[in-house]
Amino acid sequence: MNLVRSLLIIVLTLVTLSSSAQRYRANYRAIKKIQRLSKKGKYEDAEIRMRSILNRYPVSKILWDDYIKITFENYLQKVNSGGSEKDVQNALYSHYNAVYFANMSVPFNSKASGLLRGLYVDKIYFSKKTVDDESLKLYEKAIIEMDAENYQYAIELFEKSYSLDSSNYSAIIGLGKSHSKLEYYGKAIQYYKQAKQIQPFINVSNVLLVSALIAKGESSKALEVCKKSLLVYPEEFVFSMMNSILESQNKQLYRNWILRLSSINNVSDYYQRGQLFDEHMHFSHYIDALENGKKYYDLNGLLKEDVTLPISQYLEVYCWEKMLEATEGEDIPALSYARYIKEKGLLEPYVLINLFNVDLYAQFQHFIENKKGVAENFINQHLISGGL
Repeated sequence: MNLVRSLLIIVLTLVTLSSSAQRYRANYRAIKKIQRLSKKGKYEDAEIRMRSILNRYPVSKILWDDYIKITFENYLQKVNSGGSEKDVQNALYSHYNAVYFANMSVPFNSKASGLLRGLYVDKIYFSKKTVDDESLKLYEKAIIEMDAENYQYAIELFEKSYSLDSSNYSAIIGLGKSHSKLEYYGKAIQYYKQAKQIQPFINVSNVLLVSALIAKGESSKALEVCKKSLLVYPEEFVFSMMNSILESQNKQLYRNWILRLSSINNVSDYYQRGQLFDEHMHFSHYIDALENGKKYYDLNGLLKEDVTLPISQYLEVYCWEKMLEATEGEDIPALSYARYIKEKGLLEPYVLINLFNVDLYAQFQHFIENKKGVAENFINQHLISGGL
């Protein structure tokens, strides 16, 4: 684990400041300590110390990647050492939450965003447990051939796998990936579109389709897929690709991303998120809003059917409104765009699309099902063409 490389970011940001030498030495010692603990297999201690570092440098992707590795090693250690079921489960939650906070803290963190989609959303719509055994065996053999760069043979295996079980969505994705590796992008695009028809709520087909279209030189079509993809699952890869495409067109993505200092408010913390940041600042009002909001919203963050008060349909929007009300008149640049967009009656698409988080999936899905037109107009008029 190359934790020392994390110091490069710290050095660059602090070296020109008068007190930088002292801070540099403190951070260097802290990271070296974490490295030593990790080498000794003391991952829980390393986790705790890494959280302290992340509180100081919350938007460093390098540090978050290191933290994710530490939590995963801790989980593996618990499994391999025969730890109790509770200890193993807690270590797994800790690892998942490391990915969760990494996605929340770093804009365009495609890897963390995609992992969360796979962990919590894709499995709702597709499980390999339902696939024919022989089809699954062929699929797994095809993956091995893919890894060995035997793409043509992998294609044959994926085709056989799919012919045995047409519900094997993963085989279609595999065919698309294999053809992309061979730079047969037209054929890959066909397979990704087929996968999209089979599983319209699994966004991986859109993600791969965007990549193939860009590789084929069809960036305008890729941008349209990105827009539609945001109506399925607003993941960071899509925002990243949109940003790149728009820059090439001399346009701008008005993402207005902000650093969250709190995990998503949920009526029941069934994923055991907890809080990672010590200082919540303006998000303290967001956290407090949950206590009053619990009586109005169900476990998915949707307004209960028997509530007749004129309040938001979504718990996330309700908590944001309370945070904006509590900080009215305060100079908080991070909340400026939210105030602007709230005045336009568009706080819902801003917090559920631009600032999407996997724990908002039920609220996001309800919003798209009931206000798709609002979402589409927001994407076209504000995410791409608008801004302050």
